[in-house]
Amino acid sequence: MFNNKKGQMEFSNLYMLVIFLVVVSVSGLLAGLIYYDMEILDSTLQTVNFQIPIQDNSTLTNSSITDFQDILGITVYPILGLRTSLPYLVYFMIFGFIIALGMTAYMSSKNPIFFILHVLFTSLMTYFSVILSNTYVTLLSNPFINNMMVPFTIYNKLMLYLPQILFFTGLLFGVISFINVMKPTSNQQGNQMGLNYGGDY
Repeated sequence: MFNNKKGQMEFSNLYMLVIFLVVVSVSGLLAGLIYYDMEILDSTLQTVNFQIPIQDNSTLTNSSITDFQDILGITVYPILGLRTSLPYLVYFMIFGFIIALGMTAYMSSKNPIFFILHVLFTSLMTYFSVILSNTYVTLLSNPFINNMMVPFTIYNKLMLYLPQILFFTGLLFGVISFINVMKPTSNQQGNQMGLNYGGDY
């Protein structure tokens, strides 16, 4: 049971690299599609308007509502306006995964043989990221996809330089996890002056 958990920790960086590559590849395109649909819905609703027959009543709290656009301005348009946050949401999610990669690398120590495996696996994932980056460039040559991804400037650059980002990030965090093995540990048996909280049970 313990050996199984230890093995999972040693391969956790590899799992995180795969998840990072999938999330980066899918999240931006999905957010771009949602952004584009919300923008079309917004512009379509702007063309629809008609008068609302509201009875003249002194108990009405908001007498400025006279037509359909006034109702949309209170209910629908604020929600559609949230689409401007989608690019930032994608950025924070991607950088959150990078931070998670760093934390996983720090917490999962590896033997030197696992560091070599990590470098080989990072090289393999870099090869796949080259394919994904080239595919994304091909997608951007499509006018529809290009127009859809215009608001996601940083994400576009991230996808264009995805192989370099993935390789150097994976290599850096692999080095961090390897250096974590070399950190000195306190030898409580040899140092009798050290404090030892708790006993062996």
